[in-house]
Amino acid sequence: MPDPQEYAVGIMTMDVEARDSAGFEALVDRAVAQFDRTVSGDLALRVEPFAFEGPHLVPGAGAYAPLDFLEIGLAEKLERKLPFLLIVTEVDLSSSSLAYTLALPSQLTNVGVVSTKRLDPGFWGSDPDSERAADRLAVLLLHTFGHLLNLEHHPDIANAMYAVESVEDLDPMGELTAAQTGTLRAMLPRESHEAVAGGTGRRARWAFAARMLARDAGSIARAVVHANPFRLASRMPTMIAAGLSVIIVLLFGAETWDVAAAVTTAQIGLFSVVSFLAAAFVLYRAFAFESLLGRDRRLAESTVVTAAATVISLGLTLLVLFAAFAVLMYVTVITVFPERLMEAWPTGATAIRPLDHVKLSLFLASMGVLAGSLGGRSDSRDLVRGVLFLTEES
Repeated sequence: MPDPQEYAVGIMTMDVEARDSAGFEALVDRAVAQFDRTVSGDLALRVEPFAFEGPHLVPGAGAYAPLDFLEIGLAEKLERKLPFLLIVTEVDLSSSSLAYTLALPSQLTNVGVVSTKRLDPGFWGSDPDSERAADRLAVLLLHTFGHLLNLEHHPDIANAMYAVESVEDLDPMGELTAAQTGTLRAMLPRESHEAVAGGTGRRARWAFAARMLARDAGSIARAVVHANPFRLASRMPTMIAAGLSVIIVLLFGAETWDVAAAVTTAQIGLFSVVSFLAAAFVLYRAFAFESLLGRDRRLAESTVVTAAATVISLGLTLLVLFAAFAVLMYVTVITVFPERLMEAWPTGATAIRPLDHVKLSLFLASMGVLAGSLGGRSDSRDLVRGVLFLTEES
């Protein structure tokens, strides 16, 4: 049985709009009491509720970005030395694929974000029922916490890990099987561990990061596979549009064909690598991982894992996009442009060899990825979201 002094789950309330603070506080208190009875009895966990005041968050299209809550929650989780953190807010959470989402768990960071906005029947036009809303919130907290400890969905609607499709699905849910409880107990020692670097110097941080990368390689790989670079690439409309606009302009310029005819394979390869690395750096910098350090400036395990999974996923996503641009340009060159034009357009040597077409395609793909990263930074938060959070199932 786990030691309740060793394992804790924080419940952080964030009253963003403060329209009914008393009602929101009462709702959370009642739900947390139910959640506490479940996890303290079956798992010997202690629950540490606390409120977070501010900061001001700006909604997008009527809902708030879960990444904003996650970034704040990670800092609090590190400062309070909590293995797990569930953030409860009264506002809607935006979803990349659904009209809204009730909860989003992040297994990489052991942080979950839960919304109470739609839990009360009064929201849907029925009579308000604060008790039912509290019951639903307690189940949603348990469901989200289960995902943090890698529990899969269960086919029984009475089970707490049933795949939630509507708010009403939460009403019959609530039970955990003995097998699920055993899995949670077995996962606690590993998932609750948050190592911290022994020093604040650069050498200590790099040594600590190397150890954590080796230790958490499996978790990082699972996060990258879950993020699915092919799916992430399809969620980059701004970057794709920015990249294609530059590629099209360059494709119909004679100077571009001169480049294809004149540069060597080694030169175009080096240019492609440099452009790719620059694009990856631009997208990485769009998410401030430095803010995940504690006040003592010590590097934490979750910071290393989060950064590694995000960098690898972004890199693979850019690689997918680079390959797509290159193939598209190669097909366009050999099917659209006649050979006579290829011979006459360059001011120097002709660009009619297959190798010239390959070099031209690589050059255009490099420019497309680089331009796309500069013009499509707004896509990067959705990319990071796709890495850090599980698919919106709740």
